[in-house]
Formats: sequence, C-alpha cells, structure tokens
Amino acid sequence: MKNKKTFLHILLILAAIIIVSFISIKVSSINGDRDYQKLGINLDSYDISYYTVYNKDIFTEYKVYKISNYYESKKVDELKEKLENSDDWSRNKFYEYKMVMFYEKEENKISRIDRENLYYYDKNGINAIFDLKNLKLYYYKGIPFYHTDFNEILGVNIKNYASREIYSVRGGLQYDGMDYYVYNFTEEKGKEIANSLDKNEKWNKNRLEDGKLDNFIYNPEVLTIQNGYYHYELVCRTSYENKKKNFTEEEATGCEIGVYDVDKNILYYYWESI
Repeated sequence: MKNKKTFLHILLILAAIIIVSFISIKVSSINGDRDYQKLGINLDSYDISYYTVYNKDIFTEYKVYKISNYYESKKVDELKEKLENSDDWSRNKFYEYKMVMFYEKEENKISRIDRENLYYYDKNGINAIFDLKNLKLYYYKGIPFYHTDFNEILGVNIKNYASREIYSVRGGLQYDGMDYYVYNFTEEKGKEIANSLDKNEKWNKNRLEDGKLDNFIYNPEVLTIQNGYYHYELVCRTSYENKKKNFTEEEATGCEIGVYDVDKNILYYYWESI
C-alpha cells in the first residue's frame, strides 16, 4: 500500500512537471524570442521585424534580428542616443577572432557583416553587434573562438604590453589561417625591446620591401616607419618537425613577419599559413 502511494506521488510530480513545461513552451511560443531585451537598450517586440536563428545548441546561440523599418526616420537618432549613452555598448571594436562569429547566409552562401557604423556589446557571456547603418542586431552567446596568447614573439617579451589588438582566424585539421597582432608598449618598455632587438639575430634594421609590408592591411602606417627593426621568414605547414626547418621556397605555405617601430614603441606581427 505504501509503495502504491509512493508511486502515485511520483506520477503526480511528473505530471506537474510536464504541465509546467508545456505551459512554458506555449508562453515562449506566444511571446517569441526576447533575448534582445537583455542588452540594455530597451527594445520591444514591435521594434523587431523578424529574426533568424543560425545556430542554437547547448553550447552556442547565434541569431540576427532585423529592426523595424520605422527606425529609418527620426527613431534612428533616438536609437543612436541610447547606444551612445549606454555603459554596456561602445565603439570599441571586437578583435578579429570574435568578428568571424558574426555572419549572415543568403542561399546557403555566408556573407560577412558590413563594418560601417557598428556598436559592440560584451557582457555576461554575450557578444552582440548593433549595425546602425543596416538596422540589424547580431546576438552571440557562447564560447568565442580561441586565440593563441603568446608570452614571447620572435624573441620579444610581450607580457607587459600597454594595449594590444588581436586579429586571429584559424581552423581546420592543420590549424591554418592567420595571426595578426599589434602590441603597444610604454616608452620605458619600448627602449628595453629596442635594445634587445639590436642583439637579436632574427631582426635587423633593413626595411622590408612594400610587397611584404602590404600584409599589414589593418595598419598601413607600417609603410611609413622611419626607425624600425624587421623580421621576415617563410614558413611551411607540415607535421614533420625536420621539414619545418628544411624546405624550399616552393614548399613554403606562408610567412611570418615582424616589424617594431622604435619611435612609437609598437610591435606588429603577422603570421599566415594556408
């Protein structure tokens, strides 16, 4: 008798859980997606024309909201003011390894987002971008792509940098792609680096030709450096350690470039293998 009561009690609990879950699902379907309300700019359902879910699993959630067209008039200025005055949104762009998370698809073809007039959000495990030009909100929740965080680059100790920009996009079985780093140092640290490079065989003061320096597409000021140190080396993608050091120019799969601006205390680093 006792076992029967226990069994009935368990059944009632399970039934209650199913009913509550069903109600939650119905409410969710009625209200629709409301993740945009977590971003501190007071958007409501009538502000959203539609949204597209590109990925949703236990690890990652990525979607794109299209803002209602009535914002194309006076409302755009109101929205811009919200973004400008928010403590959570800023013009400080994401590193490139984060930017590759944001995309759209048209006929199964991936297209990258317009880089003009963007605001950025990074809080509580959520990365979001508001495209004020095209009135779109990009929402990403999950673990961003990992980037390599070096302590040393080409013999330069970079741990005590003042600021840095990271553009790192890699993937595939061979982990090919690109590393593109820019490190800013204090004047004191900069002098220390310059002294060390003067004794480093990997670096010299001979300026590289423009064709090689053109790889620094995000920092064209590299072409105008007056007082610098330079490093250039071909690299070979291979799983054989000996082959990495002994290969012909035809076998090279990419290159590694280092430029240090002595006057501005900036280290530019580029690595690519395809």
